[in-house]
Amino acid sequence: MKELFSALYEAGEFWRAENKEIKEITRGDRKGETEEKVPVPAIEDVAKALRKYCHFTFIGIGRTTDKSPLYVFDYDTGLYSDSADLFNQLCHTFDTRVHPKTWDSIKKVVRLKTKMRPTFSDPTLIPVNNGVVNLETKKLMPFSPDYVITAKISTDYQVNPVKPLFDGKFDFDNWLSEIACHDDEVITLLWQIMNEAINPNHTRGKMAILYGEGNNGKGTFQSLLINLIGLSNVSALKPDQFMEKFKLSSLIGKVCNIGDDISSKYLDEVSDLMSIVTGDTITIEEKHLPSYEVSLKLFCLFSGNALPNARNKSQGWYRRLCIVPFNADFNGSKEVPEIKNIYLKDRQLLEWVLWKIINIEPFEKFIEPSVVTKTLDNYKKDNDFVLSWVIDVYLPEEWNEFPKFPLFLAREKMEDYLRDNGIDNPNLYGFGGKLVGHLNQLADGDFELKQGRLNVTEVNYFEGHFNTEKLKKSVPLIWNHKYV
Repeated sequence: MKELFSALYEAGEFWRAENKEIKEITRGDRKGETEEKVPVPAIEDVAKALRKYCHFTFIGIGRTTDKSPLYVFDYDTGLYSDSADLFNQLCHTFDTRVHPKTWDSIKKVVRLKTKMRPTFSDPTLIPVNNGVVNLETKKLMPFSPDYVITAKISTDYQVNPVKPLFDGKFDFDNWLSEIACHDDEVITLLWQIMNEAINPNHTRGKMAILYGEGNNGKGTFQSLLINLIGLSNVSALKPDQFMEKFKLSSLIGKVCNIGDDISSKYLDEVSDLMSIVTGDTITIEEKHLPSYEVSLKLFCLFSGNALPNARNKSQGWYRRLCIVPFNADFNGSKEVPEIKNIYLKDRQLLEWVLWKIINIEPFEKFIEPSVVTKTLDNYKKDNDFVLSWVIDVYLPEEWNEFPKFPLFLAREKMEDYLRDNGIDNPNLYGFGGKLVGHLNQLADGDFELKQGRLNVTEVNYFEGHFNTEKLKKSVPLIWNHKYV
């Protein structure tokens, strides 16, 4: 920014020279002499100079800019910044006599001439500490005001760096294999996660949860990513904090979100989290400031000993999840604090890791190792007690083979199952529709929920099991059209 500040100062000097006034003194002891006076620049004069020498923009979608922050290109970082202090410093550099009370008015004038531009979203370009890497050519390009970038990682990109081995004390590939339990598919997935984490301008529509109890390496893996990206470039929201009104603003200008030590706390609302995962528009609200809309694509990574249950049990929610089991067990092993405290902070190692990440085989979707698929299936079951009951009770009892099954009987059995599992007063709204949906996915047949009666033969199916008198009335039934 030194050159920009110098140019602004010179512009201010030129303005002062052009606008100085020579006036004759008409009173006092100096009557008849002349003096030089330089007026303070008007708001419009300062705004005009800033627009000439600085690159301003709004970042977002649409044409309405009322609620959008004003960004200016910072030549030192290569990023667009919405820092009020930086803008004020630009005003002060042009002319130190411009009163701070007018800085906000100058900004309002600059806003009138500033246009909205979409955020930088080229998936083939990754902003790193020393420039922009082209993933297709693997070449480093300089930052430019043409790239509307607001975040980058703090590690330099070097071509073909040498992997440090620390006198044979630590090998990164061996360590990664150990925390992945030597599963080649999981190793590939971890490299893909690292690739996704360093690119805030592209999303493959997934968030990752590193899941496992005890001393298994997931925290150390997170530390690696934080070191690679830079602590100041990482937000730390946990899944339940995405529901809080003013928390989302902490994601602005970040490369990645890494939420550590999450709990099984119930997630009542996940719409904003889901939108961020897929890069859809969300509303950012900050206290005492106007709200505005923005599209964020930063990768959301979490880790914990437990998985959060969610009200949302749709395929859209499950489709966004990549749950990576960390099954390694380092308890009882000799602890090597140097791994986390020294080796994974080493600049040369981080540059080698970055080079490896950028040069991995291109991929459209995350690989799905069998252990990841199994973990997600178990989570679906634990997260959805209707699905859990269908798998644990309905299908083993072969009730899906009945041509018609009374809904009230299914509900009674469901409530018994939940009580046995310590779940009291469950919300069973829409139970019938959910049951039919799961049956159509898991069982052989074509299931439908509709009103009807059981004939005498069908009533006899339930003899000795249920209240058959109630079955002689018209009731909601689960119909299996394979048989009827």
